[in-house]
Amino acid sequence: MKEKILVPFAPILVESTRSIGYSFEAALADIIDNSIGSGAKNIKIDFQSLGKPYISITDDGCGMNEGELDQAMRYGSKSSLDARSDTDLGRFGLGLKTASTSQCRKLTVISKINDDYCGACWDLDVIKKRSNWVLIKYSEKEIMSILNLGCLNEFESGTTVIWENFDRISDSSHNLQKILDEKIEHARDHVALVFHRYIDSENPRKNISIYFNNEKVMAYDPFLSTSTATQPLSEEVFKINGSEVRVKPFILPFASKLTANDRKKLGKLDDLRQNQGFYVYRNKRLIVWGTWFRLIKSHELNKLARIRVDIPNTLDSIWEIDVKKSTANIPDLIKKNLLAIVENSIGRSERVYKYRGRKVNDEAIQHIWNLVDNRGKYQYLINRDLDLFKILEKSLDEKDADYLNAFINMIEQSFPYQDVYYRIAKNSDGIIQTTIEEDEIYENAVKMIETMKIQGMDYMLTVSTLHTIDYFKNYPNVIKRIKEEYINE
Repeated sequence: MKEKILVPFAPILVESTRSIGYSFEAALADIIDNSIGSGAKNIKIDFQSLGKPYISITDDGCGMNEGELDQAMRYGSKSSLDARSDTDLGRFGLGLKTASTSQCRKLTVISKINDDYCGACWDLDVIKKRSNWVLIKYSEKEIMSILNLGCLNEFESGTTVIWENFDRISDSSHNLQKILDEKIEHARDHVALVFHRYIDSENPRKNISIYFNNEKVMAYDPFLSTSTATQPLSEEVFKINGSEVRVKPFILPFASKLTANDRKKLGKLDDLRQNQGFYVYRNKRLIVWGTWFRLIKSHELNKLARIRVDIPNTLDSIWEIDVKKSTANIPDLIKKNLLAIVENSIGRSERVYKYRGRKVNDEAIQHIWNLVDNRGKYQYLINRDLDLFKILEKSLDEKDADYLNAFINMIEQSFPYQDVYYRIAKNSDGIIQTTIEEDEIYENAVKMIETMKIQGMDYMLTVSTLHTIDYFKNYPNVIKRIKEEYINE
């Protein structure tokens, strides 16, 4: 038997790893992971979008010597199977390279310990030209001439990562400056959320400061954990393969109780409905958020519930953490436990939400529009407990259900109260009272009931209570006909 070592063809492999699927903000977060793992207390992101654009990420971590830098620049520098410290935010030993080259063609890394500098560069154009794994190494003299080392010189030790030649942005846009500025602004919000437990730690002495062009990033807190109006529920702990998974639900205050400071802390997450669900942290770094992992559907009444899940890096494979550290899946081992926590949290969320207003309508009738008394102010809201609405919502996937509810919210918030009041006051006979033929009412009732049968819903309860539904209650002949047909079938 013979053996042969086949080294991957550098240009093809490097170009293919650029398409793993990093977004700009996820790539930048991956570099920050390395800084945090090196013990950094200060991380400075500097950028220039005019002239010769670049982005540099500088930290005051432990730094690297030349041998350590060579290893860090190697593709697959650390196995995902290796034991890692509980502060290590890495995954496959690929992040520095694949995250960087997903956004640029030239990656330069300069590191120092005391006054000893070392530097190296992956330039994809050089790799392509030479058809080999050509790592450019810099002398100390060359390092001193490299742009934007001012921040690194301030620190006793640390590392600077520099991105240049943003080919993918420049190839897809005629305005590199505008697009790069927009991406950096979005990345700032992303960093404020993903690293919020590092920026604003439970132990202030462990806080990490992150800056964008010398402007300090303020943490976004998706749980409003310092607000007296937030309801933190008790934490539960599960064991998987000897490692702990910690789960803590929070019930946010209703929107009307949010202060300006609360909204500032929520940042881009102030859209409560779109951001309900689980927030999964790996070593306190946010991985996935705003999803129920298909345990339940997003719903208007669930929108105040957010559940923090803390997992260690020892469970990466079980949670299926990907190379980008932006997706995860719940292990089957704890799905039932999490579902019980979800159901309890949703109950709390519903109670908070329902407290916001008291229905004034006759409770014996299922109205399409509910008149709600909200602390002396009245509002009409569409009744989401109607069977027809439940049928429609059940037939949609989570994303489409979100669109439906967003549209209904828009309808409710745009109800033309003043215009209706004005027109009725001016001419009460000028308002059309819609009349519908009995045959159409009957057909609509049959469609609703048959759909309920198909979806396994309790259609007989609807048949027996048809007379209490506002839409049908004035059509006794239809109600009688439906009952005769379905009760006797």
